Amino acid sequence: MAPNAETSVATAVLPDEEELTCEKLYGPYPSAIPIPHVDKAGKTPPTQMITSAKTMFDITVPDHRDAGTPDEWVPRDGRLVRLTGRHPFNVEPPLSVHNKYKFITPSSLHYVRNHGACPKLKWEEHTVRVGGPFVPNKLELSMDEIAAMPVRELPVTLVCAGNRRKEQNMIRQTIGFNWGPSGVSTNVWKGVLLRDMLLKAGVSERNMAGKHVEFIGIEDLPNKVGPGPFAEEVWGKNVKYGTSIPLARAMNPAYDVLVAYQANGEVLQPDHGFPVRLIIPGYIGGRMIKWLKDINVIGHETMNHYHYHDNRILPPHITAEESLSGKWWYKPEYIFNELNINSAISAPDHNETISISKNIGKDYEVAGYAYTGGGRAISRVEVTWDEGTNWYLADIERKEKPTDYGMYWCWIWWTFKIPVSEFIGTKELWCRAWDESNNPQPLNPTWNLMGMGNNQVFRVKIHIDRRPNGEVVFRFEHPTQPGQQTGGWMTKIHEKPESAGFGKLLEQNQETEESKPPPPTKSDDGEKLFTMEEIAKHNHEEDVWIIVNDRVYDCTDYLELHPGGVDSIIINGGADSTEDFDAIHSQKAHKMLERYFIGKVDPASKSDHVEEKEQVNEAGHKIALDAKKKIAFQLREKIVLSRDSFLLDFALQSPEHVLGLPTGKHVFLSAKINDELVMRRYTPISSNYDVGCIKFVIKAYYPNKRFPNGGKMSQHLDQLKIGETIDIRGPVGEFDYISQGNFTIDGEACHANKFNMIAGGTGITPVMQIAAEILRHPEDLTHISLIFACREENDLLMRSTLDEWAEKFPKKFTVHYILSDAWPKGWKYSTGFVTKDLFEKQLFPAASDCYNLMCGPPIMLEKGCVPALTALGHKRQTIFSF
Repeated sequence: MAPNAETSVATAVLPDEEELTCEKLYGPYPSAIPIPHVDKAGKTPPTQMITSAKTMFDITVPDHRDAGTPDEWVPRDGRLVRLTGRHPFNVEPPLSVHNKYKFITPSSLHYVRNHGACPKLKWEEHTVRVGGPFVPNKLELSMDEIAAMPVRELPVTLVCAGNRRKEQNMIRQTIGFNWGPSGVSTNVWKGVLLRDMLLKAGVSERNMAGKHVEFIGIEDLPNKVGPGPFAEEVWGKNVKYGTSIPLARAMNPAYDVLVAYQANGEVLQPDHGFPVRLIIPGYIGGRMIKWLKDINVIGHETMNHYHYHDNRILPPHITAEESLSGKWWYKPEYIFNELNINSAISAPDHNETISISKNIGKDYEVAGYAYTGGGRAISRVEVTWDEGTNWYLADIERKEKPTDYGMYWCWIWWTFKIPVSEFIGTKELWCRAWDESNNPQPLNPTWNLMGMGNNQVFRVKIHIDRRPNGEVVFRFEHPTQPGQQTGGWMTKIHEKPESAGFGKLLEQNQETEESKPPPPTKSDDGEKLFTMEEIAKHNHEEDVWIIVNDRVYDCTDYLELHPGGVDSIIINGGADSTEDFDAIHSQKAHKMLERYFIGKVDPASKSDHVEEKEQVNEAGHKIALDAKKKIAFQLREKIVLSRDSFLLDFALQSPEHVLGLPTGKHVFLSAKINDELVMRRYTPISSNYDVGCIKFVIKAYYPNKRFPNGGKMSQHLDQLKIGETIDIRGPVGEFDYISQGNFTIDGEACHANKFNMIAGGTGITPVMQIAAEILRHPEDLTHISLIFACREENDLLMRSTLDEWAEKFPKKFTVHYILSDAWPKGWKYSTGFVTKDLFEKQLFPAASDCYNLMCGPPIMLEKGCVPALTALGHKRQTIFSF
């Protein structure tokens, strides 16, 4: 009968201490009871069935994906990510599972690599044969006989050779399926040393050179390539899964090669080789034969089909065709046996978010695993968030006790605390491991046909997102997601490496399988046709298409070059922007756009309707603005402020709506004026704190000698009557103030302790919007110095509010006015134009934590402000113009 956990024997002896079992050292072991998903919705068996289960077979409901397959009899955990569909069973746990359990993995959540159906074997019937020409005493051992031999028990980390392969598949498709970073797990394995079994069969430890030990499993698998190259051992239609290792390694007690029948104190689960399997510590999982049947000592490397046509790392230039024509599979130097060094980040997880405002003064604990081969210890793990300029040592939790021979066969888990504030301005978080041979992970990937041994530095992207409720968060993005799960920065074309060992990536401009759209049809003139549904998918910064006059343009490569900023294009991403584009672009811009033409809109798809969901903020208020479409807002009040300025108050869709405008952003106002669509950017003076309304302070530009027609939009707004509407769309803009001096410019995180603000005329509105947000929050200690320039005193919009702020918040806010054309008697502020001397006197001096925000007439900014600021030592990257 199969042994139970109580038959475990002592396996570690510490000096001057009691004899310790593995369970005392590494237990208690986590539950091995699988929790199937009985339907697509993730429903699980009754709680009573799970909690009362003594073994996995007390779970009598299969996972719904196994129904109707040869493996329906095997209870399996529904949390495992399936990499090859329903069958065969190839899975890895989510990284979050590893992060929860860390050192010892629950057996039911251990990764699985199966090539076919799981053999249904019985302990009482199965035997293992030991034979071959160099075995004097042939053996056929029952499982009870094996279990009666001297016991060896130890923890070993198993790693699939394809761990992290999906990253390689995003560079160029390999011949393997999509393993993520969780093709690795650790159990405590119990069994018999292979050395003891071979000695029992009379195998000699002398003259071992050139001899190998061959291992063959019981399952029959399909032949991949035909009869093979060996006349003395022709491969048939079906072949066994097998491999071999040098006899010298098998006989060396330091290497702990194990014929195992237990994991974590219980008999092996069917997917892990019940009743017996091979464990070769420090080797790839593909050499550890499951459902072991034959052990042969032979005078050469095995001729088994799978030993050659699996688990090889070929040079990066070798394609599938070349691998066969050049017989690369049979060149011994490319075999993958011993594990290479690797690590990954498990926390933060993919798409995990951290609220910036709630965590800005806290630390975040980054975590992950690292492993290596050869019995070597991981000597250090390093973390960087400045792309390798500085590396910081992580804390390592060393759970594994070395063997009597000083060998380490397990992964380590590491942590590192980073102040959340350090994520501001950080694009990526990296980790890398070193082992005691001073072997580190490489910075860059090297592609290979099987996608094996992928171990470049693990990189997590850091983004700043705004949730629908207005909360600003850090969002973390891993390279890929396992199997057919979508997501990951390496799935995006522009994120792929420039090369991966075989020259420039010729497929750089090809879509990956994950994001590749269905082949478009052709128009009558031979141009590609794209459906509205397909176009709508390309609506973000990494991949943005727009439609102008039924022509489709891929503007991704133009984003950084666009004078109007990234948002101006993103706001139209995946949609028809004909009106908007025509309204604000010249014929020259239309010609430039043609460089990015990729096809036309399929006319048949124009009637497609997509139901839109209303967004709400965390307080439950509906959000008024929509970045993708114009909304008509009705004027409900107009207040004249001066001879040419006025306040307009528009009602939102309901008294309960809030605007949904991030601080620092603005909106587009559009209207048909004399049969011409006119669009202009405006910043409202209201915010998300003003429910049910959006307010603007407008200065009307009437016809004059310099501009005979005056300002089209400002005059149209001046003539607007109560009850009439204006079309508004947004938010849009490159600047986004978050809190406590944290903000982004074009998505790049920045921080300031001091803001110099320079406004000319109606340019006061965007800087006032930011100042109001800072002054509204006592905990925000950001300091502001404002210079407000106008032609004459009556042009100083919102002056009473500015003076009130200066009086109420003297330590945080100062304002200085300058008039260029006329000023009253006794004017105590400046006159003329902005100068270097004025800035030196009124503004904060140049510093890394001081940013300059400007909005006003271009001539004022370009000829006055920028030269003066740079002359005072302010760097260009700290000068921003709305």
